[in-house]
Amino acid sequence: MYCSRKVIKMSQQQSQVINRFTLGTKELDDKVAEFQYDKGWYSIVDIVGEEKNVIYKSRNAQEAYLKWNVYIGRKKERAPRPEKQ
Repeated sequence: MYCSRKVIKMSQQQSQVINRFTLGTKELDDKVAEFQYDKGWYSIVDIVGEEKNVIYKSRNAQEAYLKWNVYIGRKKERAPRPEKQ
């Protein structure tokens, strides 16, 4: 009986885990850009007033961080490298 109580308590704790949060925010011209994580998905969202527009969405963290840095002007986007033969 003790074991089943422990399992129930653990399952209750897991349901309280935070799965969504904002990784970054930047004010750009007339809008606010947010970099968000939500249950395995990384997204870049433009917010104008009450309206939200998803600009980019991916499960690849490294690619998403690069896109965020390019989007807010921190880095320039590089052209893909040509394949070596």
